[in-house]
Parts: sequence; structure tokens; C-alpha cells
Amino acid sequence: MSTDPGMPIPGPGRPRDAEVDRKALRAALALYAELGWAKFTLDAVARRAGIGKAALYRRWPSRERLIADAIESALVGPSFDIDTGTLRQDLRELTGAMLSHYLGPYGLAGLRLIVEAKAYPELFSPVTGVIRRSRVLEARAIIRRAIARGELGADASPTLILDTLLGAVLQHVMATPEELREEMRTQASAYADRLIEFVMTAATVLYPPAKA
Repeated sequence: MSTDPGMPIPGPGRPRDAEVDRKALRAALALYAELGWAKFTLDAVARRAGIGKAALYRRWPSRERLIADAIESALVGPSFDIDTGTLRQDLRELTGAMLSHYLGPYGLAGLRLIVEAKAYPELFSPVTGVIRRSRVLEARAIIRRAIARGELGADASPTLILDTLLGAVLQHVMATPEELREEMRTQASAYADRLIEFVMTAATVLYPPAKA
């Protein structure tokens, strides 16, 4: 879900120095993840990135512009494009992608964005809306294809199934203490397997496919 914020986002009058852009975008995401929007400043980004303030201000005249570009570059990633042919493997791929995002270098920024989109809707709602709409539609399509294949009954609820699955992933990441985070990474695949087994069992019991 997340990508390396490496490619500069063009803007009028902005020098074409890709390395400066990469440093600034990475620093912006790291500071935002650590401090939140209230303490996010261009000066702090320049210090973290090791670039001159003038170079930063030429590219991003406001902190709003910088954080928008940083979030777009790292958190608005390509589509999951998950369609393996079976519900179990589709859910496994989806769970793996979400765990990789939350446990990756920009996972904390993504978690903070979920919260701060409520506190600063005028700033963050546009980008979170794009992320939410694309991800929700892709995830719901997984359940609808399973219904069409006859793996689940026609009354299966995409919302309930996905809330159970993705809510569990989010809770698992947020509830794990920082000192256990590395262990969580090493156990991520095993956790995903257990979670998928639980969700598949519940889904097929609640929404059994019609018998031929």
C-alpha cells in the first residue's frame, strides 16, 4: 500500500533536483508520524532532511502543500489488484498487504492520518477520501467475486466480513507494545494465517453457499 516517496511531484518554479525532493518528502513523513500536524513545521523538515530552508520553501511555500505531497507520494499507493481465484487466498493477500503497510516505514504516518483526518478534515479529508474509496471498493470486490463463484451465500455481508478482518489487523498493530513490534513483524505471516482461518470459518458458517 505504501510506496517510497521518491519521485518529485511537479510544481511551478520548483528546481528539478530529485534527491532534494526525496529527502524532504521522507523527512516530512517521519516528522509527521512522530509529532503530528500540530507540531509539523517546514523548518523542522529542513533540519531533518539536511537541506537548506530556501530550497525547501521554493518547492513548498506552505506546510500544507508539503504534507499533502508527502502523504500522496507514500500513502496513496497503487491498487491492490487482488484476484487469485479463491476467497481464502484473496483475503490472505489483502491481510498481507495491510500488515506490510502498517508495519512498514510509513505505517505510523498512515495510522496518524486516520486519526487526524477527523481533527483536520479540511486538510486531510481529500486524500483520505481517495484512499478510503479505492481500498473499500477493491476489498468489497473480493467478497462479491466470492459470492459469484459460489464460495459464499448471496446474503454475505462484505461490510461485516471486512470489518472483522481489517479491524482485527488494525487492532493487532495498535495494541502491540512498541517493544514487541519486531516480534510482531516476524510473526506477521503466522498471525495472518490464523486470522484468515477464523474469518473464513465464521463467514462460511454465517453465509453458506446454496447447495447445487
